[in-house]
Amino acid sequence: MIDSLKDLIRRPNFKPVRIFTAGGQRYDITHPDNFAFGKSEAFYYFPKSDRSVHIPYRNIASVEEISPSSKK
Repeated sequence: MIDSLKDLIRRPNFKPVRIFTAGGQRYDITHPDNFAFGKSEAFYYFPKSDRSVHIPYRNIASVEEISPSSKK
């Protein structure tokens, strides 16, 4: 799943994606610069904020593309 997520984030024609974690959190990746990949975890940077969260790869339950109108 991580390779698929990397492909979605890094593709030239980026489209927003939503990540769901095993713990029930969700993160909307609306720009590729708000997300980074480490060796065993990802880093999500909240837009227009200094906040960030580390997401261990083992905790990523699913990923889906989202349209601009479905961002909540």
